[in-house]
Amino acid sequence: MDYTNIDELINDFQLMIDDTSYDKDAQIYQLRLLALQGLRELTFDVEQVVRTEQKVVTSNLAISLPSGFVKLLRIGFKNSNNEFVPLGYKSNLSLDANVASQVNDDLYDENNPYYHVDLGKKFGIGGGQNTLGYYRINRNDNAINLSSELAGKTVFMEYISDGTSVSSPQNHIISLAFNAVNDTGIIDGATFRIPSPTDSTKFQAFSVKVSAEVPSLNSKTLWLTPGNGSTTVASRFKELINNGHPDYGISPFNTIITASNVSGSAVVTLTYNDRFVQSSYGVNTNYDLDKHQNKVISREIELIQQGSAARQPRVHKFCEEALRSYIYYKYIQRKRGIPANEKQAAKRAYFNEKRLARARMMNFSKETAMQVSRKAFKQSPKL
Repeated sequence: MDYTNIDELINDFQLMIDDTSYDKDAQIYQLRLLALQGLRELTFDVEQVVRTEQKVVTSNLAISLPSGFVKLLRIGFKNSNNEFVPLGYKSNLSLDANVASQVNDDLYDENNPYYHVDLGKKFGIGGGQNTLGYYRINRNDNAINLSSELAGKTVFMEYISDGTSVSSPQNHIISLAFNAVNDTGIIDGATFRIPSPTDSTKFQAFSVKVSAEVPSLNSKTLWLTPGNGSTTVASRFKELINNGHPDYGISPFNTIITASNVSGSAVVTLTYNDRFVQSSYGVNTNYDLDKHQNKVISREIELIQQGSAARQPRVHKFCEEALRSYIYYKYIQRKRGIPANEKQAAKRAYFNEKRLARARMMNFSKETAMQVSRKAFKQSPKL
């Protein structure tokens, strides 16, 4: 593990206190308060814990800021390549969506100074426009306000946390690409599995029935017909997860899981809602149970968003000694009867450990430096 629980660190700190220590009278509640204060300081200056969250934009064009929010890094959407596509920032976006529109905002209005009917139309509007939408942070209401085109949409945000708030489980997402029904792909009686929605340490197996006739079905049978292509297989599996076999009175597999599938795609994305699936059953997991060469699933696109178990405040191991030094320094800082040179030594020790922790946390390597420098070399005029 890269992290140590705050309570463990405090217990270790107390074990180092003896009768000659200046902090021998420190109470557990004092040490915990100082530990949380120090964790915030180290999070801001050294570790900078980045967390992610998805939010649905409400009808009043706002989303609430997460617990422990300190600074927004970016907000927007993910594209099909799992890359981030940001929204634009607009400083004049209204912080109160309940106020009715009072002026015309139509860019194509002939009275709009940016628009000209004959000469270039929106030629003078300038750059920096964003077709996806805009945002503005509203700290008074502890929210982010968004432009009207984002109403009802789900946006993805990355932000710096104070490091002390308790995190909650995230949606766990897995994508599976299916084969077609043929001699080298899916055959009758094939089996495959997905992580169980009710037990994070187990799997749930599904069986495949390939038949031109109506078979006997249950919620764990994927019914296919001969010649079904991979896109049809994916669509059938999505329906099995979301709707079960409604024509036969069989309910959905489990309401914790939702399945999505882009039309014409052989990939089904499973979302375990607010559910943690253990990472040991994630990356490189074999979801095909067949022992022969036939495969139901052609590939697993693992853990697009890794779930995380709820946890208490914790500190990175690189920052442990810095946090211990902070607790001692802040405890004796305003204590009477403690020599000034001891206070100065404690202050120096904290800042030295903090500097060392920052150096350890840096991941700028020689390879990264070379990659950055080579971006400036081109065999054509710069774009």
